[in-house]
Amino acid sequence: MVSLTDSSYKLPTIEALSCFEQFHHGTTLPMAIWGVDTKSGERGQYVVKFKNQTRMSNSASAFEYLGAWMALEMGLFAAEPVVVTISEDFVSTLSGRDGYKAARQSMGVNFGSRYVAGVTQIPPSGYVFSKEQVNQAKQLFVLDLFIQNIDRGHQKPNVGFFGDQLFIYDHELAFSFTRQLSFTRNKLPWFIDMDDSELYKKHFFYRYLKELGECEFAIQVHNLKRLGYEFWIHVDRHMPNEFHVAELIDIKNYLLPILDHESEFTSSIQKIMTL
Repeated sequence: MVSLTDSSYKLPTIEALSCFEQFHHGTTLPMAIWGVDTKSGERGQYVVKFKNQTRMSNSASAFEYLGAWMALEMGLFAAEPVVVTISEDFVSTLSGRDGYKAARQSMGVNFGSRYVAGVTQIPPSGYVFSKEQVNQAKQLFVLDLFIQNIDRGHQKPNVGFFGDQLFIYDHELAFSFTRQLSFTRNKLPWFIDMDDSELYKKHFFYRYLKELGECEFAIQVHNLKRLGYEFWIHVDRHMPNEFHVAELIDIKNYLLPILDHESEFTSSIQKIMTL
């Protein structure tokens, strides 16, 4: 899968054609659709999260793109983001069906991703990960701490198996520091606030990684360097205009200094694993 910083990267724009499944789990109630790529003419299956549905907004949509791009930049297998255009013609196909109101209220550009069939749940305990799966879990754990993603717990992991890879999705609740008043935020974010340890301990992979015993994260933290200034140039270039929200500058300014304090951030993560 092509990462955001690859010179060949293009964010696909998909015209919604018809619905083939309405998901009734999750707060945002996404919809699985058939759509056509407006550039290539290729038809495919996608998932759309309507921008005016519960818990979605222009900011939440921006967070979805940003979280997916960051995961892909880390070499993780994340839901590939696309732009889904909702038209009057598409809305008319939903008349009398679930999702009609959400679609009508979200005409125009919406966040979407390529539909991936065959994703299975990870057992809540007792599963023995392969070495590669452990590395993926460690990278995802570090990334979630970095972006302060509060939405990958045991009740709602937002991660599954696709073959022997982890498949990652849902980032609308990431970057939780943006929902804090500026004066209440951690002024030294490379030192993880131990008062929030209960939150981190609820992360889906915390228990798995802790059971491995001594778990080093230096490599995974170093990989975050891929999310430096060049990455943000590409975010600015590819983020749909509708979702170019002010929080993006806030996020960049909050996260970039962490990359200059690699050893301190690594030590903080190691400390969390001893709790």
